[in-house]
Amino acid sequence: DVCKLSLQCGKLRASKRNYSALVAALQTLGYSVPGFVASAVVSLGGQPIAQVAVDDLDISPVCEHFSNILQGALHSLDQGSWGYYEHIVITSVEHHILLCIVGSERNAFQVLITTREADPMESLEVMANVEGAIGSALQ
Repeated sequence: DVCKLSLQCGKLRASKRNYSALVAALQTLGYSVPGFVASAVVSLGGQPIAQVAVDDLDISPVCEHFSNILQGALHSLDQGSWGYYEHIVITSVEHHILLCIVGSERNAFQVLITTREADPMESLEVMANVEGAIGSALQ
């Protein structure tokens, strides 16, 4: 239930980060994406910066794994000269997990977890719509 969104902010607090803007962007995802489960902004090192989820779900224990997946994809694309990274969509029996790099420094990424019923392409569009706000909040 989206009305039960919970918020957690990571331990990495830089004075230049605007956490209220990060939270607002993540909450926008929560209210805009059907089947929303959780969303987070995570450093490329795997440290959660902020997250919003239903039912007090905490995805911070898996953020490092998402970071490893993303870094592996970036390395593979670079090694193979296969073009510019856009996003990763992981599909399980019950969920979609979407990973997109955000921010002008490209040192963080956005995670969105939805139920399987959600359309990943529509979810990516909503993620793109809040990417600018997240990038600004990270500066």
